[in-house]
Amino acid sequence: MSEIVHEILAEIAADPSKFVIEVVQFALLMAVVYFVAVGMGRRKGMLVNMLAERRARVAGRVDRATHAEQELAQSREQASARIAAAKAEAVAIVKEARATARTLSRQTRATTDAEAVEIRQRAVRALEEERAEMHVEIRDRLVGVVAQSTRAMLNEGVSPHEQRQLIQGIMSSQIGQLEESARRLPAAVPQ
Repeated sequence: MSEIVHEILAEIAADPSKFVIEVVQFALLMAVVYFVAVGMGRRKGMLVNMLAERRARVAGRVDRATHAEQELAQSREQASARIAAAKAEAVAIVKEARATARTLSRQTRATTDAEAVEIRQRAVRALEEERAEMHVEIRDRLVGVVAQSTRAMLNEGVSPHEQRQLIQGIMSSQIGQLEESARRLPAAVPQ
């Protein structure tokens, strides 16, 4: 290393003006580099401008991240509020549906009961009409039996004892037929 230092000193000693010019050139080069990189006074250099831009970009990203975080918190709060509102609405809808179902059930039951009563009344009327028709038919048959018996007695000239027997025979056969007809009719109104 000492040999390099001896050689540099020998070079400087040989031509000192050239050394001074090189030192001045080096100082000017350093001043220009400093002026371009860092700047002077109000004018800022490239390095300072790059650092300022970088600082501004980082600050912008931090601001956007903060803003995004605030929006996320607001979104979560809104989502929680919407979920709570949806749950409350679901409970109200279920209550309303149950009330509607109960009302419809009552209405359906009332309608069904009214229809059942109407059907029973129609059945009672039909049965009463059948009974009335049966009574008319029985009366007509009895009249026919009595008329037939009377004709038979008048035509045959039978004794009172034979007349009674003849009437009883005809009556018992007609009553048997009537009882058979009555068995075919329903005995009571369905409930």
